[in-house]
Amino acid sequence: MKITIKPEVFKKFHPKLKAVFILAEGIDNKSNAKKTNHLLAEMQKAILLTFNKDTFKSHNLISPWETARQEFGKKAKHYHTSVELLLQKTLRKQKLQAKDTTTALLRYLALKHIIPFGADDPAKIKGDLTFELKKGDLQYRDAKRILGKKLDYWKNTSTALRPDSTSALIHFEFLPPVSPAKQTEIVAETVELLQTFCGGMVSAGVLDKKKNSVTI
Repeated sequence: MKITIKPEVFKKFHPKLKAVFILAEGIDNKSNAKKTNHLLAEMQKAILLTFNKDTFKSHNLISPWETARQEFGKKAKHYHTSVELLLQKTLRKQKLQAKDTTTALLRYLALKHIIPFGADDPAKIKGDLTFELKKGDLQYRDAKRILGKKLDYWKNTSTALRPDSTSALIHFEFLPPVSPAKQTEIVAETVELLQTFCGGMVSAGVLDKKKNSVTI
């Protein structure tokens, strides 16, 4: 599968956008769901101690997405990025429990590091993946349909992970001030957690303005 971020994304949205893609194959996506949901619940408790509904948008890792969105001219109607959706639900004291292990892990990591993320079952993806700007949003699609929108968050459920999924394609999006060292730390932690709780083989790749496509 080839993954491409179109050059216009870096030109019109943000020149320093980076996206990390992690492919996990041969995974057990259900046996440890209870354990990973426990990690997620504990992280929600920590978030409630450090965030509130009036100030979380000014967080140094949330505000760059808000600034980039406004400069791009996008007015989000719903929850903005995926991590903002998780934060809003957490601040409303809603449970974020997932039916599968990987999704629970990713929600935990997104809240811990305050980063947007996405995940799909590669077996359900048709052809290659392309990230592009369409209708005022940063979206990604396969050869058949739109799979997700990033700025006014929406996810196509047709490629969502399920407990019986045996592989997962994960992506994190980074904007400054997240440093290269922090990005490396997040990727390493993600790989370690996936191997600990899901098993299988895990590989990763990074796309940016200089390298905008990768085959995995």
